[in-house]
Amino acid sequence: MEDLLQLSDEYQVKQLIFDPCVKFLEDQTKTKENVMKIVALANLYNLEKVHQSCIDLLKNMRFESLSETIHLQDLDKEQTQYYLTERIERLETFFDDVYLQFFGVVMNLMLLLVGKSMPWSLCSTHVTSDYKFRQPVSYFQIRNCPDCRTALSAMVENTSPRFEKHFDSNLFSVMEDFSRLVDK
Repeated sequence: MEDLLQLSDEYQVKQLIFDPCVKFLEDQTKTKENVMKIVALANLYNLEKVHQSCIDLLKNMRFESLSETIHLQDLDKEQTQYYLTERIERLETFFDDVYLQFFGVVMNLMLLLVGKSMPWSLCSTHVTSDYKFRQPVSYFQIRNCPDCRTALSAMVENTSPRFEKHFDSNLFSVMEDFSRLVDK
């Protein structure tokens, strides 16, 4: 592929050879093993669509895999910053998307468990009499509301053998860390 791209570019055989090679690269499954070779070709021939598909793979890799794949130690500062920035932006977008859902799940589980006669009551400030939230739930709401904290603490400390334990004592620190990560 590399040789065909080079020759077709050099001899300006765009339609017959270059374009099919580009199409092949666009359709090629990007893997940890081939992504850097493909991104190099994409950069060399200004293939933005191919380049973006490679970046999409790289920004979804865990740091260890990313580091092994792109060999961070071999990159210059600007390239390293580019790849790491893409990964950070991806994670921040994910955290923003999942933040309210996480707190909603925690609070809705609490609502469901109260319906099973769990030994705590709900916060009347944030929950209506028909068990609906008055506003989206957040860590700051829970942190600043003694009734919400009491209810969640009771849920964490629940020792009733009749009910499954859903959270452990790390719940509050996880909630706080999560809030710090997405706090703008």
